[in-house]
Amino acid sequence: MIEDLEKLDVSTGEALVGLLEVVAENVRAVFKARKLEGNRKWVKALKAGAELVDCSSPKPYEITKLLDKKIGELGLGRTEAEYLKEALPKDLLAAYNELEKLSLYPGKLSLSTLKLLIEPALENQVFAMMDFLVRQDLKNSLTTLKELLAAGNEPLAVLGAIIWQIRTLYKVSGYSGSSPTKDLGISEFQYKKAAGALRQVSRGQIEQWFLLALDADMSIKSGLFRPDAALEVLVTKMCLNLPPKKPLVVKSTS
Repeated sequence: MIEDLEKLDVSTGEALVGLLEVVAENVRAVFKARKLEGNRKWVKALKAGAELVDCSSPKPYEITKLLDKKIGELGLGRTEAEYLKEALPKDLLAAYNELEKLSLYPGKLSLSTLKLLIEPALENQVFAMMDFLVRQDLKNSLTTLKELLAAGNEPLAVLGAIIWQIRTLYKVSGYSGSSPTKDLGISEFQYKKAAGALRQVSRGQIEQWFLLALDADMSIKSGLFRPDAALEVLVTKMCLNLPPKKPLVVKSTS
């Protein structure tokens, strides 16, 4: 990544364009500039071979339009959509994080479910449970899960919050940049907590957790287990590093 592109002189700019012509196709170069004079030859050449992304801060009406579009993708009813518009954080990045978390919810988002999912208590408790899981503390992991369910949280809401935490760990595990809050769309606190957890959990293990969460989702929706039992199995397997179920393979007799 090269920042302050507008400060380059003509010779450096032309050398940069020449360098890009021999860069491998699988390499992605990112250039940041506040404003570029389009009449310069090297700037025209750079723009012709690049994808331009406007990163200027959106105006209030643009923010409303962006959020309306994201909310529309959730397929909510009118009452639920209106509630969500009022309940979302005013900060655009925080609002996008909440909407991304809601998009991972495996069931229908009713008004009562929305109130549970955007209530910080649920996220904070699941966050604490993930700490216990990383430390392979089965007793406290199951205790926290039971407290979540006893408090009235819907099992699918708890599962959605667990998936969100797993997804955050996965994103951080493959990140090597210098601006995680901007690049990954998470807070600095979330990044530091995830980075700390990754000292004890491998990327491969996180991928296994994803599969275990999918198993739990299928078990709940198919009626194979009661929702609370499916979550208990999920937490136990995550904590003990047990593998997910192998897919059923049906052999042809013909």
